[in-house]
Amino acid sequence: MSLICAITNEMPDIAVVSPFSGAIFEKRIIEKYITENGCDRINGKEMKIEDLIEVKTPPIVKPKPPSATSIPATLKTMQDEWGALMLHSFTQRQQLH
Repeated sequence: MSLICAITNEMPDIAVVSPFSGAIFEKRIIEKYITENGCDRINGKEMKIEDLIEVKTPPIVKPKPPSATSIPATLKTMQDEWGALMLHSFTQRQQLH
């Protein structure tokens, strides 16, 4: 599942959803917007920070830059990434069942 912030058009670190528009936002950005404007960014309805609903997602494994140019270090990095991918896949399958 891919969540994209309606303001930044990027994947949020902490995703929240507006109950009024259903849009996904980066928590810190929409909180600042609500503090300054007091409304939903999408439809302009009055809104408070407490109205936001946090979206529960598993932690995202971000790609790591190569720390070494040796073959063993590269293999270890690939094994770690594969393990993280399989764990995420297993967790998703459990949630589906």
